[in-house]
Amino acid sequence: MFTLTDEEKKELKEIAKLALYEAVLQNKRLQLDTSKLPQKFKEHLGAFVTLNENGQLRGCIGRFEPDQPLYEVIIEMAISASRYDNRFTPVTPEELSSIDIEISVLTPRVRVNSVDDIIVGKHGIYISYGGRNGTYLPQVATDMGWDKEQFVRSCCIEKAGIPPQHCKDAELYVYEAIVF
Repeated sequence: MFTLTDEEKKELKEIAKLALYEAVLQNKRLQLDTSKLPQKFKEHLGAFVTLNENGQLRGCIGRFEPDQPLYEVIIEMAISASRYDNRFTPVTPEELSSIDIEISVLTPRVRVNSVDDIIVGKHGIYISYGGRNGTYLPQVATDMGWDKEQFVRSCCIEKAGIPPQHCKDAELYVYEAIVF
């Protein structure tokens, strides 16, 4: 199972912060010397970067598909959360000092056979059927007070747009999120 030490979490947060500042202040993409990065940061994993300003959501963008090295995903999602979250205007230089960064690194997903295999609060879910798919991070179920069936049903219908009668036929995967 993929894990991160406290030092590695701190380093990933620093990468996100540097990417955020470089984008907002210089309108540039952060360039890193990848030879100094831990091998874990080069693993292909999904991640979300959430920006909060004074305790309020200011932007959140993620990539679920593990198609790039983790450090690249962190850089891109930090930039995207600050500029391209449609719910918000782009982050300004004046706001930078009051922005807190939260990162959710997604572990590789594993297919499960039943809703019974889900552990609420531990597992995020990914559902796929007929070209439609959706995901909920692990904290969604606990934040909403849902049991496993409610968690899956909402993701299937509301997030993925899969008709209710096909939810039982959808492929179901679980993953964990390392949030820091």
